[in-house]
Amino acid sequence: MANLSKKPNRLVHEKSPYLLQHAHNPVDWFPWGPEAFEKAVKEDKVILLSIGYSTCHWCHVMERESFEDESTAEVLNRDFVCIKLDREERPDIDKIYMDALHAMGTQGGWPLNMFLTPEKEPILGGTYFPPENKYGKRSFKEVLKLVNQAWTHQKGELLQAAKDLTIYLKENETRTNSGQVPEKQILIQNFNRYIQVYDKDYFGFKTNSVNKFPPSMALSFLLDYYMVEKDNRALEMAFNTMYAMKSGGIYDQVGGGICRYATDHEWLVPHFEKMLYDNSLFVESLAKLYRITNETFFLETIQEIISYIERDMRLNVGGIASAEDADSEGEEGKFYVWKESEIKSLVSDEEILNFWNVTEEGNFEHNQNILNVYFKGKNPFLDGIQFKNDFKERIQKTKEILLERRNTRIRPLRDDKILTSWNCLWIRALLASYEVTGDTKYLNQAKEIYQFLLSYLVKEDGSVLRRFRDGETKYIGTLPDYSELIWVCLRLFQLDGGIHYFNQGIQIWEYLEKHFLSDVGPYFESYEGNEDLIVRTIEGYDGVEPSGNSTILHCFYYLNSLGFLNGKLETRANSIFAYFLPELTQNSLSYPSMASAFLKFQTPSKEVLVVYRNQSEETIKNLRLKLSQIKDPALVWCVLSEEECRSLENKLSLLQGRDAGNGIRYYVCQNFHCELPKDNWEETLQLITL
Repeated sequence: MANLSKKPNRLVHEKSPYLLQHAHNPVDWFPWGPEAFEKAVKEDKVILLSIGYSTCHWCHVMERESFEDESTAEVLNRDFVCIKLDREERPDIDKIYMDALHAMGTQGGWPLNMFLTPEKEPILGGTYFPPENKYGKRSFKEVLKLVNQAWTHQKGELLQAAKDLTIYLKENETRTNSGQVPEKQILIQNFNRYIQVYDKDYFGFKTNSVNKFPPSMALSFLLDYYMVEKDNRALEMAFNTMYAMKSGGIYDQVGGGICRYATDHEWLVPHFEKMLYDNSLFVESLAKLYRITNETFFLETIQEIISYIERDMRLNVGGIASAEDADSEGEEGKFYVWKESEIKSLVSDEEILNFWNVTEEGNFEHNQNILNVYFKGKNPFLDGIQFKNDFKERIQKTKEILLERRNTRIRPLRDDKILTSWNCLWIRALLASYEVTGDTKYLNQAKEIYQFLLSYLVKEDGSVLRRFRDGETKYIGTLPDYSELIWVCLRLFQLDGGIHYFNQGIQIWEYLEKHFLSDVGPYFESYEGNEDLIVRTIEGYDGVEPSGNSTILHCFYYLNSLGFLNGKLETRANSIFAYFLPELTQNSLSYPSMASAFLKFQTPSKEVLVVYRNQSEETIKNLRLKLSQIKDPALVWCVLSEEECRSLENKLSLLQGRDAGNGIRYYVCQNFHCELPKDNWEETLQLITL
């Protein structure tokens, strides 16, 4: 980390924890902005754009080795204009230069170091550069020397190459749309690909030669597929993988929460950083699995993770922090691991020590133990998950003892910036947990975060900002910020009632339509007036979070089923699916959220509208929960008062002419026709589950 005794640079005035980490480097850093580019033009210098985030381990390493080094800083300050960028604040910029790196034939990752012309066009890039030649990489100083020499002696060639690459990036983002909508067959192909890469020993999927990332969106797709197709293989893969993730070292056995990824295929040794999006998506898929199986193991995991987020990540202002670092005191994982002697001084229960595989030699550096539950050779889906009657209680008491001790250690850095799309993912997780538990505290927590976002990050015209920190809101929202917030509005409209949620979501969507929509079907990642980007990208890839285009497809399905715009949204959705036909056909494992949306559109429609008058809040709450627990991902339902129904019937054609009858009336529509209305829940349920 930066030496605070040194003279600060321009980054000291920023709010990003990542930029502030570099605020006392001897490098003359600029934040992304016109001042840096004007200097590069005036002095005819190459720009070094260095992109990372506050909890990035290798970003910390490169800072210590290079950006805190006086001799390296001297070269950078003399020959380059240096810009530091937090990728989590500006994912739109990061996406452009990550695409450029891939186009150069280099594998991506962070830190991302890209050399640019003064016009922001990419020349050359890489990820981590070591201080000396090693790991098969040139040293950072050698790279700086070569780039500067090329700029001095071969500037014309560099400028042309950079221009050609920029043209390629622009053309790649606005390819033509064939208009050919994918066939339902791609869902079967997608499922079969998961079977092919499924790890039968350690569970999860072998899609990376070394690491394993939490595949929560893939698991959610598999659970949707199971509910539609009734293929037990889909349920088994999801069940076992979630069990393995919870049991492995990737999961914090003491404090709850899942880490960014495992550095092995056994889920044992994690990269210890914890991200809000990973935990959000994991909880949402766990809730879906619990709804299907009623297995308390997964419910308890949900409760643990929510407790962790509430305890360690919720901020006093009302939102949720972004992440916790992997490092503390300069060592990765130091906060989380245990020497056998320390843990035995606190825990005498040998059965629990064996359960967590605590040994003198340990399973991590310096004879430390990463607590984990060994599961190789088991098949929890087939064998069941069983514990002795008192064992869970003993485990819980032990966790409390260890957590109390761990809290005396120096904690990793918490990145306390509040990001709109990530907070929306957590709201989704809370709402999914509320659906399967009926516990209103989860609904209330979701509403509190939503209200914070509405108060600080949504403007009166429906535009959305991306980041809040230390009293400052900044940066125009990207597509995921908009689409996730729209989806949250619709989910709250469904689960909590109140047409203000619906109206807010539609206002945000109308802004999105006006300022983000492309001519080729999907939405751009960035606002049309964003002038500091050399390319407006289009993204469908479901990476660390669902793509904005994937999430908007889920919104379209819900709205279209209720008759919004009289069916026109299905045409819009098909245009997006058609644009991403090559990816959904050839690389569908990277598009699980979009595949889930496509599955909904390919499943026979079924809508349930409930209209009521003069009913208690408890009656309506229970009715919503009954509907939410039906195991059908394609089911769309809505519970409204007669008054609300009248207010929205001009926007939602499914509501037109509906009334509450004698107090509650149920309307079921499926396969493009509506059944006669019912006044009885049991008869309605029979129709729904036929």
